[in-house]
Amino acid sequence: MSRSPLPRLFLLASFVVALSVIFSQAAFCELTEEQQNATHEEIDPIKFAIVANGKIETIAMDSSGNLLAAISWPDKNAKVQPVLQQKQETPITEQPPAKRQQPGIRPGGPGFRKGGPRKGGRKGPKRVPEGPRLYAIKVISPEGRVIKTWPLRKTAAMIVTPLDDSTVFIGGKGKLAILNRKGKITKQLDVKTVLDGKYAKAAVSGLAASKDYFFVAFGNGFSLRASEDIVRFNRDFTEAKIIIEQQHGCCAHLDIDVQDEMLLVAENSRFRVNRFDFEGEQIDSWGQRDRTSVEGFAACCNPVNFDFGPQGVLYTAESGIGRVKCFSSDGTFLGLTGYVDTTEYHKGSRLASMSCYIPIEVSQDGKRIYVMDIRANIIRVLVQK
Repeated sequence: MSRSPLPRLFLLASFVVALSVIFSQAAFCELTEEQQNATHEEIDPIKFAIVANGKIETIAMDSSGNLLAAISWPDKNAKVQPVLQQKQETPITEQPPAKRQQPGIRPGGPGFRKGGPRKGGRKGPKRVPEGPRLYAIKVISPEGRVIKTWPLRKTAAMIVTPLDDSTVFIGGKGKLAILNRKGKITKQLDVKTVLDGKYAKAAVSGLAASKDYFFVAFGNGFSLRASEDIVRFNRDFTEAKIIIEQQHGCCAHLDIDVQDEMLLVAENSRFRVNRFDFEGEQIDSWGQRDRTSVEGFAACCNPVNFDFGPQGVLYTAESGIGRVKCFSSDGTFLGLTGYVDTTEYHKGSRLASMSCYIPIEVSQDGKRIYVMDIRANIIRVLVQK
């Protein structure tokens, strides 16, 4: 009489489960050990009131160590008609089997439904109101207290860069502007008047300034293949000149900054940082994609953002994994700084996971690091252990 294979299958299944538990625990211990070696740890985030349906657009830090948080919210006084994202159609749950979406259909191709099947057979396309937004900048102390609010009239602040003379350089929605220390606009430029309107419809993807120049990254496209050009202006917005073309930053995000007469560009879609002189000649490039080593850049497109700390140390922020590291400006790895929580981020859609924006600001002494959480509308804080 032959024996039943069930006991053997049960033992084999138990062995597989045990191995999976061991490996998962090993991975957890490895991560914990890595976090223990970090120089900073996360504390309670900075939260502040935002108008209903409002959001934090970006953050920056002024010379006094205060944070500048640009926020936006829908303009309720604007007359906006809801728009249809797609044509009216029969709900998927009522379609015959032959017309249902089949596995393997190419996204964007015939038969593809953006967002996948709807739950509950909801009829009709989703209606999303589109219209203008209002903007303001909140000045926040290092401890998280809102000191003042600067309302911005008819000007968007998608990117913010404080200048050494206590003025602020902002950009967004086809405008560039300079604010004084009271938040009043002292100079403004309409992008469509620059370079024969070449960047009239482009996103303002990054801003930087030296003592003589402004640098603006203009982005085209909102995907992994988005590309950005960098234009140099005099500080009075004259003599616009394209100095760098075809940098690649996912979803029109391209962080740039100036150090020692060099322009640094976080080309996140290529997992590297490029350095140029102010004429656009490339000096060098460093960084690589690496999902196993802490020295490399993981997730889809990193480093998304960076900032300089004490002694010219470069701190990088990686979307998708919430990791902050530090390097010398020439790319020498100096160590792991820490992690911010990405629990809510990982629960998002695949697109959200790919296109996250994670601005970072480092205090002058390097003891506090602020990382914007675009999904939770908070500013996460890392402090030195």
